[in-house]
Amino acid sequence: MKPDINIALLNAAQEIINRFSPLIDDEYEKSRLSSWGAIILISAMKFNDSSSSLNQENADILEWLLKFTNLDEDDISEYGYEVTSEIQDISLMDTDNQILRGLLDRQMIVLEGNGDTEGLKASYTLMRAMHGRRKVSDLVGLLQQSES
Repeated sequence: MKPDINIALLNAAQEIINRFSPLIDDEYEKSRLSSWGAIILISAMKFNDSSSSLNQENADILEWLLKFTNLDEDDISEYGYEVTSEIQDISLMDTDNQILRGLLDRQMIVLEGNGDTEGLKASYTLMRAMHGRRKVSDLVGLLQQSES
């Protein structure tokens, strides 16, 4: 995707929040439109970070798999994930992410069956980090700014 998408998203968010939302008299509809504007604004701000976040998440999951399971890189590649140092398209990184997350889920079930508490604790820490990268908690602050 081109950086122009960032600019288009920012412009759309500004138009919605600053131009169209104030023209609506119904407070509920105004709030809904401002929410959509804020979501678009967050998308624009997070757009550049999404590829680096996916890349980091993939690296973290791969590191966990290699450390806490009996899988090696060859085993993981049999599931369709290839360890590479090349810069990838975001859609390929997302595909890899789905493969790795599926492996993470399956291996967590194995660890639960084996009673491996160390591996499970590490997996929960990993999942919290993954969740933290995907939060949209910035939305509340942006909505409050747009209402004032």
